[in-house]
Amino acid sequence: MGICVSVEGSGVGGTSNGDNYRSSFASRGRSVSTMNQHTVNPDIKVHTVVSSELDCNHAASMKIPLGDCSDEQLMAEVARRKLDLHDKITDSVVKETYELGRTLGVGASGEVVLATHKVTKSKFACKVVRKDSTMNDAQSMSTEIEIMKRIRHPNVVSMYELYEAPKCLWIILELVEGGDLLQFLTQQPKLTERMVAKFMEQIFKGVHYLHSLGVVHRDLKLDNILLSDSPPNNAIKIADFGLSALVRLGVKGYDPDESSKRKKFKELTDMWGTKEYFAPEMIKQAYGPQADVWAVGCLLYEMLCGHQAFPVRRDDHEDSFFGRIKRAEYDLHGHSWNVVSSEAKGLISSLLQVDPEKRLSASEALNHSWIVKYRSNKHSVEPEHGVTASGKDVDAHLADAHAFLKRRWSEKMKKKPKKH
Repeated sequence: MGICVSVEGSGVGGTSNGDNYRSSFASRGRSVSTMNQHTVNPDIKVHTVVSSELDCNHAASMKIPLGDCSDEQLMAEVARRKLDLHDKITDSVVKETYELGRTLGVGASGEVVLATHKVTKSKFACKVVRKDSTMNDAQSMSTEIEIMKRIRHPNVVSMYELYEAPKCLWIILELVEGGDLLQFLTQQPKLTERMVAKFMEQIFKGVHYLHSLGVVHRDLKLDNILLSDSPPNNAIKIADFGLSALVRLGVKGYDPDESSKRKKFKELTDMWGTKEYFAPEMIKQAYGPQADVWAVGCLLYEMLCGHQAFPVRRDDHEDSFFGRIKRAEYDLHGHSWNVVSSEAKGLISSLLQVDPEKRLSASEALNHSWIVKYRSNKHSVEPEHGVTASGKDVDAHLADAHAFLKRRWSEKMKKKPKKH
């Protein structure tokens, strides 16, 4: 037979056992021309071995009726055509269980489609990721999967099932149909501090939970903050862990329980994410979970004024742009900020601190006075009357911010590829 199956405990993404098996098999004297190793799951590996002497005359072998072909001849033809049977088989298994429907979105790491379980009729999102040597390399994909296998929180998108083949992943995720945060805010009749504060509380809760597990998201932005579609209690769902890092708890001072101690961690060096949300320490390539908190500060800034805290300017070059971030040069003045309370501005200043040790952690931000004020009935976005300590109406319409966000959403939709 041309297929050998071995059961091994190499762990997720491990290759050492497979290499050893291949070496010992080849040393038995067979002339091996092609070998494809397919990862079925962390414990089972499938090796396809094709011997050159079994198909030395391609023209003759093509005349043999399919039913009379040996396994080796069939596998030789599969190898010659560079077909990946395991990908095709896994794809059919996914489609036996789920009915894959319309495209829900296309991101940097893959396409997301609607998946309906054929038996239960429950609806999910299926993220289809094609592995490659760039963004979806084996290491980053194994990190994303390890993260998704660990998390279960009301403010983070959950994974329920995983199908893996050598060149593709099918990730069955919680279906979140309320759109991203930018879309949601633009569709509301008005934008208020109360609404923003309640969403920020959920974001802080989700980020604190991730950091307690050793997960640094590294790409928190409006596009990756989704909402459930059950108003008025729309729940925030942090999504897309394709660029995230997984830190070993307790290593290099990373404390899973004390956020104040985690502030000192700066062992991450890769500049991943979206540059407008880079923290100063990420630019210096020595950072930790506090880089996410800086990004959340950028999110809060955007929601309250409609603009990015650190936009790329027309005449910018890398040094000038990154220089503004490293100096925390952002503006809290102007017409857009006149209706924003001093408490909200104070929280922004506490989040956009250049020194990560002076910056609030996500758990500390949950106790900020601006967040605590809205803790009762925390998810509702329905208006309630009141004023802040600085005398600002918490239900005043942030008209400028709302208009700017709508403009950004419109520009985003113009750039979106049209469906044919």
